[in-house]
Amino acid sequence: MLSSVSPGSGAAGAVVTLTGEHMCGPTSDCSTAGGQIQIGLSLPAVEAQIEMFSDTSAQISIPTLTPAGDTQLVLVVDDESSNALAFTVLP
Repeated sequence: MLSSVSPGSGAAGAVVTLTGEHMCGPTSDCSTAGGQIQIGLSLPAVEAQIEMFSDTSAQISIPTLTPAGDTQLVLVVDDESSNALAFTVLP
C-alpha cells in the first residue's frame, strides 16, 4: 500500500520517492518480489525506472516518454496493484 509521493510533481528525469507498507508483497521479501511502478492508470501505462526499492520506500526516475499532465502512480508487485497516488508530470 502506498502512502505518499514526494515531490508531487516533476519533469522527465526527476527522481521521486514513494513511501508505503508491504511494498515487496505480503512476505516483505524484496529479493523475490517482482515489482514495478506504473505511471498512469489507463493503457499504455509507462513503467518508471526504479532506482531504489525496499519494503517501505522506493525511488523512481520519471522516463522521458511519459506524457505531461496529471496522472497516477501505482505499485504492481507479483501482478497485484496497490492504491494509486496522484502525480503531475511537468512539461
